Amino acid sequence: MVNLFNSIKAIIVCALTTGIYTLYVSTSSFQDQLAREGQEVGKIEALMHYSTLIDVWSRMLSGWFYLFAICFISCFLLMLWLKPPDKLFKL
Repeated sequence: MVNLFNSIKAIIVCALTTGIYTLYVSTSSFQDQLAREGQEVGKIEALMHYSTLIDVWSRMLSGWFYLFAICFISCFLLMLWLKPPDKLFKL
């Protein structure tokens, strides 16, 4: 069921999901790069290491909108597919 409230919820959920996924994938990539250099560090330590060397945020957010668009389209299609409950079957 598509309405304004559900659309706003879909935007918020898609933004959070995409942001968390982007952060996880980027930090995993940074961690793997450091592991190849012989440094065993955690994800946050790898992010902090690369944030001092390069512009991390522009690199991390380069593909963010594409993932957000896919997530939002899938949420929108799910809202179109879901229908309000039938009143005939209500007791």
